[in-house]
This record gives sequence, C-alpha cells and structure tokens, in this order.
Amino acid sequence: MAYVVAVSGVSGAGKTSVIQHALALLVEAVALYFDDYRAGSTYPPDLKEWIERGANVDEWQTPQFAEDLRKLRAASVPAVVLVEEPFGKLRREMAGLMDLAIHIDVPADVLLARRLLRRIDEERGSGELIDRLVRDMKHHLAIGRGLDAMASMEMSKAADVVVDGTKEVREIAENVVAAIRQRL
Repeated sequence: MAYVVAVSGVSGAGKTSVIQHALALLVEAVALYFDDYRAGSTYPPDLKEWIERGANVDEWQTPQFAEDLRKLRAASVPAVVLVEEPFGKLRREMAGLMDLAIHIDVPADVLLARRLLRRIDEERGSGELIDRLVRDMKHHLAIGRGLDAMASMEMSKAADVVVDGTKEVREIAENVVAAIRQRL
C-alpha cells in the first residue's frame, strides 16, 4: 500500500513547487495535483458568501481526484504519493486517504507578493495586466487575507507537520522528505 502525504497551503504557499522538488528527492514517488481535477469537481461559486456561511471545506468536492487517490493508495508501487491538497486532512472526501498531512505556513504579505509575481509572469505583455493586478489586490484586501489567515490556521491545526513556507523551495522540500522518511 502506498504512503499518502497531503501537502496543504493556501494559494501562493508553493505547494506545487515543493512537491516537484520533493519528487526529485524520493524514490518511487508520484504526485497528484488538486488543480488537475477542476473538470468534474464542484467548488463554492462565491468565496465571500462561502466564508459568511462558515467556510465548510466539504463543499469543495473532487470525486475523480479522490477515486484516483484511492487507486494509487491501494497499489504497492509507488511507495509514496504526494498529494497537492489545499485543505490537507480537512475535507471528509480525502481525510481517510491521507497518512501524513504537511502544511506550508506562509505569512499573508509573502502570499500576496508571490501571487502578484505569478500574475505578472503569466500575463506579462498583456494589455490587461495592470487591471488584473488591481483586481487581485482589491480581492486580497476584501476577502483574500482573511480567508488565507482562517484557512492557514485551520490547516495548521489539522496537520501532522507544519513547515516554514518562507524558506527556499529546496529547503522546504527537504523538510517534507525528512518528515516522510521519519515516518516510513
């Protein structure tokens, strides 16, 4: 049976980059990424309203993601499955499939800077870049930073390991791999 490790964190925490670096350090490991399962998944359409109703993470449903993870978990190879799961063990749909939950904790100012830099990289040369950046910053001020703080606190409480997300990606990945090896 594969050992399943959830890597959680809010948008901009570096989950994808950390997982990619960790894969290079592990033998017989694969990864599943939350964002690859947008099709066929359901999410709250209005995040502000979702927060006001209590931010029930179980409203984020990813049935194909869960099914693919169940199949990988049942296999003997790979030895380790790294799962980019923003909510860690918090969603009932995924909680029973995780052996270890690692949360990448990042301060709100660093998250905002990373998101804005990502937007600039993605849309450099676009005539709408400034408008998109302004919308991103307004969203952050209106609900983003509150959502990030609430989510990070809940994910940290539910995690088995919390790592400092302000470190270099390589170092965070090494911490993730060390936590996995300690438990295998």
